[in-house]
Amino acid sequence: MGIFEKSTKAGHKRFVWLRVAVPTVASLVLFIIVIFAVHMPAVRDALLAQRKDSLKHMTQVAVGVLEHLRDQEIKGLISSEEARRRGAEIIGMMRFGSENKDYFWINDFKARMVMHPYMPELDGRDMSKFADFKGKLLIVEMVNATEKDGAGFVDYHWQWQDKPGRVVPKISYVQRFYPWKWIIGTGLYIDDIESEAAARNRDLIMMTVFILGVISLLSFYTIVQSRKTGQQVQESEALFKGIFDHSQQFMGVLSPEGILLLANKEPLNFVSCGEGDLIGHYLWETPWWDHSLTAQRQLKEVIQIASFGGVGKAIFEHCNDSGESIYVDFSAKPVVDDDGKVLFLIAEGHNVTELKNAQEQIARSEALFRGIFSQSLQFMGVLDLDGTLREVNKAALDVRNVAAEDVIGKPFWEGPWWQHPPSLAATLKQDIERAVNGHVVRREVRSEIPGEGTRYVDFSLKPAFGADGKILFLLAEGRDVSELHSAQDQLSELNRDLEQKVEERTAELSRSVESLENAQNQLIQSEKMAALGDLVAGVAHEINTPVGISVTSISFMEEKLAEISAKMNAGELRKSDLDKFMNIAHEATKSSMLNLHRAAELIGNFKQVAADQASGQKRIINFREYLDEILLSLRSKYKRTQHKINISCAEDLMLNTYPGAFMQIFSNLIINTLIHGFEGIEVGNIDIGVEVAEDEIVIRYTDDGKGMSEDNVNRIFEPFFTTKRGEGGTGLGMSIVYNLVHSRLGGVINCSSVEGQGTAFTISLPKDMIVEE
Repeated sequence: MGIFEKSTKAGHKRFVWLRVAVPTVASLVLFIIVIFAVHMPAVRDALLAQRKDSLKHMTQVAVGVLEHLRDQEIKGLISSEEARRRGAEIIGMMRFGSENKDYFWINDFKARMVMHPYMPELDGRDMSKFADFKGKLLIVEMVNATEKDGAGFVDYHWQWQDKPGRVVPKISYVQRFYPWKWIIGTGLYIDDIESEAAARNRDLIMMTVFILGVISLLSFYTIVQSRKTGQQVQESEALFKGIFDHSQQFMGVLSPEGILLLANKEPLNFVSCGEGDLIGHYLWETPWWDHSLTAQRQLKEVIQIASFGGVGKAIFEHCNDSGESIYVDFSAKPVVDDDGKVLFLIAEGHNVTELKNAQEQIARSEALFRGIFSQSLQFMGVLDLDGTLREVNKAALDVRNVAAEDVIGKPFWEGPWWQHPPSLAATLKQDIERAVNGHVVRREVRSEIPGEGTRYVDFSLKPAFGADGKILFLLAEGRDVSELHSAQDQLSELNRDLEQKVEERTAELSRSVESLENAQNQLIQSEKMAALGDLVAGVAHEINTPVGISVTSISFMEEKLAEISAKMNAGELRKSDLDKFMNIAHEATKSSMLNLHRAAELIGNFKQVAADQASGQKRIINFREYLDEILLSLRSKYKRTQHKINISCAEDLMLNTYPGAFMQIFSNLIINTLIHGFEGIEVGNIDIGVEVAEDEIVIRYTDDGKGMSEDNVNRIFEPFFTTKRGEGGTGLGMSIVYNLVHSRLGGVINCSSVEGQGTAFTISLPKDMIVEE
């Protein structure tokens, strides 16, 4: 049993040893294979890639210098020639590398050398035929390598540093600077990489041997401690990721060249991108910076400072997806090893938008206050709660011609503003006490200024409160109202004089208006009587013809009656004489009766029209028949001319209206046309058309006379306006027409006319005057 237990324990120990040894040996073998078969060959490639990135980064730094000078050129700070000269000089002095012998050169797009620090004899020369030690056209290769993408790498053979006798392979990175058509280049020696790779491999072999021994010794301990260590690592990693990812700041880890290696969630969420979209890119090429070339250049400078061991800081403005701008206080800090070599950079960003806005608001508020305070024409001052003057503006100093240093820091009541009379100072102290207790003081201050007399100031004293409700200071303001006082006194006196003059002028104006009204009424009455006189004369002329014919017929019959009576008395009457007399008597009687009836009709029409015009009473008329009566009464005015008046109106249109108004309207319109419109015209036409529209009665009066100018059309309804002044025209006819249409008939009248094309009047009347049958 004991032997079995020992055997079992030994087997268990062997099993444990094998379980530990096999993975350890396998790990060591794999470690050796990886070191010698994978890692050591990859060292050279990694070094080459790293140095290439370094060349690219340093070239971009050089290009950044040229971009800065280009900005100064664009802004006009330096000339184009000065910018190029400085650029070539600065690039020529730049050195880098382990021995500080690596340099930059510049050629242009046409293979002409612009600057070479070690071979100045090449500056300005055409290098299109320049070849390296293997016959490659070196400068032409550089131009071609940058033609497509603006940058590229070129392999060639060149002398070893400053030793012409040694030729070695070299690789250069060249990049175009388009504004000046330059190509900036720098290179590295492949032998440097080979030497550094060999050195690293030797160190790696020695370290590998040492590590293998240490691993062998510590493998058992490592296995024992692995679980505990793994748990601790997980906890540490979880703690790091928790702090890193949940930080409200923008955090990231960069390589010394500025390549983004790690970023927390806050900046990723800001640009709505995943970590995989950004990791491995230069930080200035990521979406956080693509909105501004200036920001990208400034960021490169910040990263360059950090890559050299300093702390780079700047404040940047960024825009999120919604277009909202924020300000970020960005910093880049280096993490170095024990030898002081920069391993990577910690990038942090603090959102200082609220602070920036607050600072800008404070600056604006201060500038606004200073502008108002300093430029105000009012007297302004700021007092401490004990009455000490802390600030005073220029207007207050100028009013008493004092300097600021003479009054600031002293009690306000001791200032020159309050010494005349002296009682003002005591009153001011009381005002300050009231203002300190939270009251607003305002009153008018009367002071005596030597040499200037009495001055009046509208003075106020207000407490200014802080956010906590406490009074911080007192604000004193004053406005010189002396001129206002003087103006008020003058205004009072002027008002008294003005009231008296107004009363006098009003009385005169009332008398003038009364005289004008009387004159206008007399003129209107005269116009009416003149129209009635014309009507009487016209009708009398018309009646004269039928009455004359009747008188002639009766006289002729009287003569024939005397002849037949004489023949009867003489006994000579024959039947033929009696028949002839009877025929003559019949014809004369018929002619007399016909003409007398005509005269009676004319007299009846005249009586009705005259009565309508004189009385102005409202009655029902047949509008077409009334228009005929108006034309009949005016026929004497145009019957000896070739002018024609045409009427277009429904035969059964009955209106309940004022006939006298229509008599005056059409009389004035027709007479105006005959006198003015048809002046110098032998044959003219007047058309009067009456239409019943949907909601109104439209009367259109038109003639084909001479027409009027636009100025006369605009003034035709003005009282006393006439073009025949001095020839009997009063200028009231069309004014009366306008008043009759608007006031008596409740309608609207408009006039339109073109010189040489006649005149038209349109009268619109209410439809409610139509009488339905």
